[in-house]
Amino acid sequence: MPIKSPEELLRSWIKSQHLICKGTDFIFETVDQNLIDRFEDCLKSLGGEIHSVKQVGLWPMGHNRNFKILRAVARVPRPSCNEIVSFWACNGSFTTRYSEINEQ
Repeated sequence: MPIKSPEELLRSWIKSQHLICKGTDFIFETVDQNLIDRFEDCLKSLGGEIHSVKQVGLWPMGHNRNFKILRAVARVPRPSCNEIVSFWACNGSFTTRYSEINEQ
């Protein structure tokens, strides 16, 4: 399986509603710490960085079992991500896939 470029990964996370744009920030939500690490690697390769990661809610997974929903916030690296922001404007969402159950 070929390795995806950082831009391709960001586009796939936009399509899966893990990644949204809000103002001048990228907001990335997941229950998987490894995805946060991969998101950070993508941003670093494009000249950006994460400035905060916090737990914003719990995702129920069966009887007495929950996963933490993690939110990473990063400044959109400009101009390297202008095309990604345009892609989000055409194909993305204003809410993440976990928006209904996380704490705003």
